[in-house]
Amino acid sequence: MGLLATLCCAPVLLLPQQPAPPPALPMLQHEIVLAEGVDPVPLAAFGLGEGGIDAVNAPGSLRWSDAGCTTPGGVRVQCLAVGVKFVFPSGRELLLASDGHLHLRSGEKAGPFPFGAELRLGDGTMVRVVLAQGQSDRLRDVIVVHGERMLQPWRRGSPDREPGRAGFWGGIRLCCCGDGGELYRAIALGPLVVLDRVLVAKERLEATPTERLVVLTAPLLAAMKLMTRQHNQADPDLRDSVRAVAATAARGEAIFPAGAALQRAEPDELRWLLRGGYELQLDLDGDLAPRLALFAGRSQKPVVEWALQRSPGAYLPNPHDQPGASRWHGNGTRMIAVAADLQVRAELFEYGQALRVVQRLRK
Repeated sequence: MGLLATLCCAPVLLLPQQPAPPPALPMLQHEIVLAEGVDPVPLAAFGLGEGGIDAVNAPGSLRWSDAGCTTPGGVRVQCLAVGVKFVFPSGRELLLASDGHLHLRSGEKAGPFPFGAELRLGDGTMVRVVLAQGQSDRLRDVIVVHGERMLQPWRRGSPDREPGRAGFWGGIRLCCCGDGGELYRAIALGPLVVLDRVLVAKERLEATPTERLVVLTAPLLAAMKLMTRQHNQADPDLRDSVRAVAATAARGEAIFPAGAALQRAEPDELRWLLRGGYELQLDLDGDLAPRLALFAGRSQKPVVEWALQRSPGAYLPNPHDQPGASRWHGNGTRMIAVAADLQVRAELFEYGQALRVVQRLRK
């Protein structure tokens, strides 16, 4: 049975008048969630909490405060002799010490990060802490950015109160999730964000996942829609494949609801259940790996595949299976860029780090 026929035989897929169930609420222990392709990606889209901010009673703007500044979400950033202290409205306290270690008041620590770190907060604020090498006073610069506003409470080893300049950052990026003290390193492979937990309080150890995958769906769906306009040959099998892609793209928001947490289709495969009888698979081997592949149920051939590394693109599987045929038809469809600030950096060997995190999900 052809792919289009398979789709047509599944009545749940072809009843747009049937109301879709509400999106599943993200549960902390799920290993993969769906998110829209908003750039920059808000931390709340990771399904790991709001980051300990106060969206109701917070000041609502980045402003100077005692020993540093306070972010729009109410996080106090204080530059002290021992390092940079973060006090979250949730009550959580975090210290990036001058020796490069991250500390929670409850005693847990992570690191060291000898050159400092860039911390992303739940209200969209970025705090960059730069540590100097070979000096007794290690704390070099602290820059706090929210939108177009930049403050620099610490400059060249001393307190300051001047507008900051973000400049280039080539170091580690960490996301403050949960109550603010659950830190994850975020590395994006195209539209796939890989999160690796680096710090959590002991009492939250079992409640937070060690790793989390976040699929940014906007570029996937946009590439599918563009793909249907690029393949217009008269071959009937190819037209069937293109119509299957078009039918899927038309229901894209229902199949890929933002905020949904996915369940495994098989315990020993990186394959998850989607709405409407579809399944999403992550392949780490073969051509243009790693790849995401979308299947109509347990079909052996995917509807479409998305290559995630180098120049991310969507590929239409070749409808012809004769020996020697290429895996895909055509040269692929470019995907729109997302999560530009989180994309893998070769100089930090982040590609291998991201793959190691994904490999841990192979149970």
